[in-house]
Formats: sequence, C-alpha cells, structure tokens
Amino acid sequence: MSARFDAIVVGAGFAGVAAATSLAERGARVLVLETRQRPGGRAYSWTDPETGEVQDNGQHILGAFYDETLRLLSRLGTADALAVDPTFHLRVWERGRGSFEFRCPDLPSPFHWIAAVGTCARLGARARVLALDLPRRVRELVARNGDGSGLTVEAWLGAIGGNEDLAALLHPLALASLNEDPREGSAGLFARVLDRIFKSPARSSGLAMPGRGLGDLLAGFERYVAERGGEVRYRSTVLGVRVEAEKVAGLSLLGGERIDSGCVILAVPHDRAGWMLAPEHFGGSDGITRVPWSPIVSTVHTYDRPVLPSRFVGLLGTRTQWAFDRGAAAGGHHVGTVRSAAFQDGERPGQEVLDETAAELREAFPAAREATLLRARIYKERRATIRSLPGVQRLRPPTVTPVRGLYLAGDWTATGLPPTIEGGVMSGHRAAALASSAGSR
Repeated sequence: MSARFDAIVVGAGFAGVAAATSLAERGARVLVLETRQRPGGRAYSWTDPETGEVQDNGQHILGAFYDETLRLLSRLGTADALAVDPTFHLRVWERGRGSFEFRCPDLPSPFHWIAAVGTCARLGARARVLALDLPRRVRELVARNGDGSGLTVEAWLGAIGGNEDLAALLHPLALASLNEDPREGSAGLFARVLDRIFKSPARSSGLAMPGRGLGDLLAGFERYVAERGGEVRYRSTVLGVRVEAEKVAGLSLLGGERIDSGCVILAVPHDRAGWMLAPEHFGGSDGITRVPWSPIVSTVHTYDRPVLPSRFVGLLGTRTQWAFDRGAAAGGHHVGTVRSAAFQDGERPGQEVLDETAAELREAFPAAREATLLRARIYKERRATIRSLPGVQRLRPPTVTPVRGLYLAGDWTATGLPPTIEGGVMSGHRAAALASSAGSR
C-alpha cells in the first residue's frame, strides 16, 4: 500500500486537513489516517437526532484576518460557509455599567483604529491615549520576545499603565484568543493576536463564525484528496511511529497493520503525540506532551425570538463571557454562549450552568426577559486547547523533528500564535511545505 503514497498525514483535524490538501495541491499522493469517522478534530459538527439540526461542539470564532484558514477554505471551495463581519466590531455589556461598542470604520490604517478609539464611550481620556499607543507597545513586545518575557496579560497591561477602562476592552479579547484568564495568559501570545488585528486592513479586521456548521468548512476534503490520487481512511488508529537509523520508517496501527513510509506528518493532539513518539524525537521539546488542557464550556439556548442586539456580544462581570446570535432554528432562535478557561464550570452540573447562563442573558439583554426559553444544551470541551501560559511557549516544538522525514503539525506546535484554528492550519501548511521541499531534493 505504501508504494501508492508519497506521504502520510496522521490526524484529520484542521492541521491535518491543511497539510493533506496542501500536499495534494502540490501533486503528492497522500494517505490520511484518522481515528474518528469524521474530520475536524476538536472542532466539529453533528446532527441532533431529535431536531435534525446541525450542531457544533461549541462556539468557534475566527477572524477575517485568518489568512491561512481562508487559504484552506478557498482551496476546498468552502469560504462562503463563513459569516464575516467586514470590519472589527466589538459590542460589550458590562454588569453595573451597561453596553458600549468598539467599532473600526472602513478607513485606511491607522485611521480606522484612531476613529474606533475616539468613539468608544467606555474609554476615558487617559485610556484613549494608552489605546492609541497600543500598536507601538504591541510591536515592542512581539519584537522583544514571542513569549512576552514571562509576562501575563494583566502584568503587561499594568506595566504599560493600563487601567480599568483599557482592561474592559482587552480582557474579552484575551480570554477568547488565549482560552486563559488574563491574570495567567501569555502577554506575548496575546500581543501576536493584537498585532495581526492592527496590521490587517479595516475590511479584513472583523470576526467570523461558520454560517451553518463547522463541518461545512471542511466539506469536500475527502474528495479533494481522492481526486489527486490520495485516500482518507477513518477509524484508523495509529499506535506509534517507527523510526530506523534516525529516519522515519512508517507507522504501526491498532490491529497489527504496519504501513511503510519515508514521510509522515503527525497532526494529532500534543498528549497523543507523546505516546506515539519517543522523548528524543521531540528534540528537547518533549515537555509539551505533559502540558495540561484548558477547557471551554459552551451552551446553546433556543428562544422563541431573537434576543441579542448584535451577532457578537462580550459580557463583563458575569461567568458567561460571550453571547452569539446563531440565527433561526426549528421553531426558535439560537443563542450560543462561551466560557473560556472554564475550570470550575467544567465540573459543575450541566443544568446549573444552563440556568445560570439563562439568568445572565436575561440580566444583560431586555429582549431575553420577554422571550420564552424553549430548550438549552451544554457542551463541555475539557480538552479544548493547551494552556497558553508564558512558561508553556518555550516548550512548543518546531515543525521539523530530529527524525528525517517526520514533521509535527497542530495548534500546540511553535506557530507563534495561541492554540487556535488559524494556528493549526498554519502549522499544517508549514509542514506540507517543508515535506515537499525535502522530497524534491
């Protein structure tokens, strides 16, 4: 079998799909092995047997500035499955203060940022001065050290003179992008996110989410690979990578099957990579395999009418951090919510979290007080992302390993970004480019 394929990709999450389709685009025959029976990894859709509706395993928000992700979706022809805000628009409800907005108009950089700062009612005079200087501060931090020199987001804001007003604007973004409390999350990683927002043209600075379901983003993946001589095999569990004389030799699968290959891209979660490879195969970065997970708890509340004032709303002072208008549903209207770094909520009874979320939605949005709640669901993703702590970043391994022909891909590798869909896709594209380059020599 191995003679038919030029490379093997293990894992069909976003990183694996990016790697496989990029290799196929370059003319390689690719075999993809995935232990599940669907692509997407930790970001996937499923069909509710009761309603027939397509449901996501959580609320996954992307950016219009996710260049690598958009490149992948364009390759698959699924870019239209994303609902994108053309410019950055953040609406926030703050307990005890009410609502405010931060909106970037369609102006050339940096005037779109200047206008957004100047019109944000939540920012006082001092905070506006700090916000206008924020792009420079971000560039300094990125240039100094991608890990932020050990700084947390909160410590960094304190060091640059940040106050409560500026924190009200930046904390929701830090929580969402890092899946960490700002008191613990890496300032260096957050600076990378802000730097991309600041550098993006106004028309590609907004937020985006799947218009239907996450599964639509990867629709046609199997066909794309097959039409170029490759194959996708689901329910194929790889137990280990075989290495001979410091060169990859193939894979061992559950059930005893062995596949020979001189090129393998390992696009699996960091802890699974830990038991598929020997410590020395990580080139000194095997500590990444022991980094704990950060959980995300999401809910979908279905009302008899729309209740949110906009598609995205951040919430401050409540356990619920974000609310999203997910559109019309069978006999109702979906509202999704997110709690990042939900270490406590992950262990609480689901109904308790659902009731608390519904109460907070009523508190924040007058329309929710008049609406009838038809049903609610909770999704606890305990293995959502690796921790985005400052000390973790030095452990994230590069794409190239000490084993010739073996490459790593995944949002946990050294992408320079937090563990997001964009980081995963970037790592997959990078692994494919390096594998192709090595193969052509």
